[in-house]
Amino acid sequence: MEFISIHDLLINIKDMPRFWFYLPPDSKSWTLDTIGFCGVEDIDDNYEINLPKQVIEEGWIATLEQADIEDIVIVANNNSDNPTIDELFDSFVFYFENDAFLQYGD
Repeated sequence: MEFISIHDLLINIKDMPRFWFYLPPDSKSWTLDTIGFCGVEDIDDNYEINLPKQVIEEGWIATLEQADIEDIVIVANNNSDNPTIDELFDSFVFYFENDAFLQYGD
């Protein structure tokens, strides 16, 4: 697949094929500009063969599947009229850390 920033991923998620999104392991350091890697969804026992050297050597982790990220964006859109990219990012990180959707207060 390809390397892509979290920002671009969140903006274009509906146009993306199925994949796992790999990021550096320290979620506290992620920003909208953090570059990740979209790896194939069909991971077998030798999945590392299909990952770029940088992803393997730097210990990047599989964070979320494309379908989960798309759901995060859908829920954010349902909870907030036209959420900002920062709200989408917060929703992404919250889901990764809590395995739950971020709910916006009224």
